[in-house]
Amino acid sequence: MSLALGIAQTPSLINLFVLGLVAGTLSFGGAYTAIPFVQVEAVLIGAWLPQSVFIDAIAIGNILPAPLVIFTTFVGFQGAYLNGSIGNAFAGAIIITLGMFSPCFLFTIAGHNLLEKLVRNKVSRTPTQLPCYHAFDGLCGSVIGVIAIIAAQILKVSIEGALEKVKDKPVGEMIDTTAQVGPAAVLYMLALVVLYKFTNKYTALLLVIIGAVAGQFIFVD
Repeated sequence: MSLALGIAQTPSLINLFVLGLVAGTLSFGGAYTAIPFVQVEAVLIGAWLPQSVFIDAIAIGNILPAPLVIFTTFVGFQGAYLNGSIGNAFAGAIIITLGMFSPCFLFTIAGHNLLEKLVRNKVSRTPTQLPCYHAFDGLCGSVIGVIAIIAAQILKVSIEGALEKVKDKPVGEMIDTTAQVGPAAVLYMLALVVLYKFTNKYTALLLVIIGAVAGQFIFVD
């Protein structure tokens, strides 16, 4: 269980801004460290965002040519839409995004002198002699663990979602739905192989496009 503060039990605009602000503060090395926090606040504690929709937000954040933290924009849109019109939804998307990006700008401006000092120390010392070296070393290890947990959670949700679809359904529908799980697993394995074998910068983009096109023909209700 990641850090949970219960700051967004309802998706009001103020709560969404605070959620983005705290999530942005926790984004060490990227948005992956913020994903568990937003998930706990919106999906588990607040319960105003379904787990499947949260996974969609992460997928959209990876597809778009933007930082992964943009997934919070989708979360803010969905949350604010529950309490109002489409205009309120767009306001929620903007508010949570502003909160998400505010810490990095504030840290850069307020901590400029400290960063310059660290850079000068790095020039005159070996990395292990820096006072913050071991702290950052530990943080990097923690981030790797967080990313691994996120990957496991996404896999779990994908499997549970497929099983939920066939629950209490007639045999014919169960067979049709289960038949779609096989192609999804094949696409998953092929994507892993292609990403491992080909390191071209366009590989991920091509996989996203191919996956989207394949999904239109394979996963048809």
